[in-house]
Amino acid sequence: MSMTRRASLATIATAIAGGLAADAFSFAGADAAPSTEPRQKIGTLEEIRAKGEIAFAYPDANSPARAMLLTNGDVVAYSLICTHMGCEVAYAQETETLTCPCHGSVFDAARSGKVERGPAPRPLPEIAIQSSQDGDLYAVGLSAPIFGRPESIEENQALYGTGDGR
Repeated sequence: MSMTRRASLATIATAIAGGLAADAFSFAGADAAPSTEPRQKIGTLEEIRAKGEIAFAYPDANSPARAMLLTNGDVVAYSLICTHMGCEVAYAQETETLTCPCHGSVFDAARSGKVERGPAPRPLPEIAIQSSQDGDLYAVGLSAPIFGRPESIEENQALYGTGDGR
């Protein structure tokens, strides 16, 4: 028995829809997986309110980062490694931007590190921050890999010799 063209198209559409549904479930499972980055104390709410920013390294000692208190009261944190060529960006508190001195990329700290001016192709990796009841601030994960770095902390530790968790 041969299939009509309509029946063939329906079978193909069903197969594609099934594949997309399976992908959706796999992404949901990936999001629910625990972070491979370390939980690291970076300072306190009192400290960031006093200074407006806190410099730290995350997820390892070779990864400069900064937490910033925005004018709207939000605390955000980013890797300071530019997504264009890996230069270290500088934070300007008055404009809430991070600027790369090498090629001029500008990132908006108030808008998830989005690129305001290139050549950077992607936003800066945002660092998830949690606060404890006693006011301590912790870095707990990255939104994206750091430029030029392996994706997992274990690969970073092997590459940079920071297996002691520092």
